[in-house]
Amino acid sequence: MPVPVLFAIAAIVVVWLLMNRTRFGAHLYAVGGNLKAANLSGVHTKRTLFLAYVACALLASIAGVLMTARVESGETNLGGTIALESIAACVIAGVSLRGGIGRVENVVLGAFFITLLQNGMNMAQIGSYLQMILLGSLLILAVIFDQVRYRMLMGNR
Repeated sequence: MPVPVLFAIAAIVVVWLLMNRTRFGAHLYAVGGNLKAANLSGVHTKRTLFLAYVACALLASIAGVLMTARVESGETNLGGTIALESIAACVIAGVSLRGGIGRVENVVLGAFFITLLQNGMNMAQIGSYLQMILLGSLLILAVIFDQVRYRMLMGNR
């Protein structure tokens, strides 16, 4: 099994445990859902946000090192499309852009979907720029559905 896959599995397990089994995960959902309400509920919001940014930077740095090791090169635009792919995977998986809603296992499935979609486009010999346009269009559709879902949830209250 390739080393990056082992790192990915370990990261998924750690993030799942962190988000679903710890107080920090509950605080992170609360801060993401409503910063002001979380603060009024006694959550130390500045510390929670700082730790979230540290965790994000740690995972991004591990991914960067693994990608650099994989291609054996230090190109400056090596991961240029990863931000779009990551956001698309999260939004397709049901993570709300407004925060506070999302599940780790759904994000993993969203990432698999994006990977399969890109692999299919590569097999169909679709150019990289057109792939980015199609992925961006998919992201726009997912954001529209997220907005509709949010309005439906707010309308029911």
